[in-house]
Amino acid sequence: MKVLSKLFLIIATLSLVACGQQRNNAEVALAPSQAIAPMPASDMARAKMAENYSGGEASLTEISEPTATNATVKRYIALRHSLTVEAPAKKIQTAFDKTIAHCEQLKCQILSANYNRETPYSPPSASLSVRIPPRSIEIFLSGLAKNAEILQHQRDSEDKTDAVIDAEARIKNLTEFRDNLRGMLSDKSAKFKDLIEVQRELVNTQSQLDSIQGVRKVLAQETELVAVNINFTAQQGITEQGFFAPVARALDEAGQVLMNSVAAVITFFMMVLPWVLFGIPMFILARKLWPKVMSKWRTK
Repeated sequence: MKVLSKLFLIIATLSLVACGQQRNNAEVALAPSQAIAPMPASDMARAKMAENYSGGEASLTEISEPTATNATVKRYIALRHSLTVEAPAKKIQTAFDKTIAHCEQLKCQILSANYNRETPYSPPSASLSVRIPPRSIEIFLSGLAKNAEILQHQRDSEDKTDAVIDAEARIKNLTEFRDNLRGMLSDKSAKFKDLIEVQRELVNTQSQLDSIQGVRKVLAQETELVAVNINFTAQQGITEQGFFAPVARALDEAGQVLMNSVAAVITFFMMVLPWVLFGIPMFILARKLWPKVMSKWRTK
């Protein structure tokens, strides 16, 4: 009976040892696959950065640059177009109005619009400053070319990435600091003097946050929309741009000098006229009364 008990103990011990070895072998077999499956921390960070920057439709003013890790970095580019267009003097206002109407159809922002009427001394002219979505810039320029002749087209770009990143970082830091200050104000165990200091710092922080948020909105306008400045000029006639141009300018200047002289004479006449109208009656009256005054003075 004792032998059977010992034998049973030996068999049980061997069974436990075998189960332990099988378990260790299974863990060793699974170890390589488990070591390969997880993504390294650096790769996870890069993948998250790529996910954050690759979301949404890219704008023409936002350029992505590839890096060594195949992650994309968004660039914020401000694009500007400066144009000089020409049209006949009688069609300047029509071209100007059609351009504004076309701009409104494309949902653009009109920053300024000025039209100068024709005068005897200068032809009509106009200027227009707008901001247009990048997807509509080509359509807008094509419509402009139908209304007037484009004489000059200048394109400029400016990288605003550093300014945008700095503004967003400051907004994040100030927002966290403001929230912490608000949490301090809810502490009922704080002293009144400390609460006053926290309130003052909270007002200052909120002011800085509002200011930098305004800067960020301006940067968004510059990078998300394309600035377009247009100058409308009147088409010159043959006498203004040909062989007789100097003679035409000389005659124009001579006419201006003559009219200025006539204007000066008229001004002088109007200045003297009241004195003439007042002085003649006074002179006649004084001439009639002078002998009587002299005779009375002699009799005395």
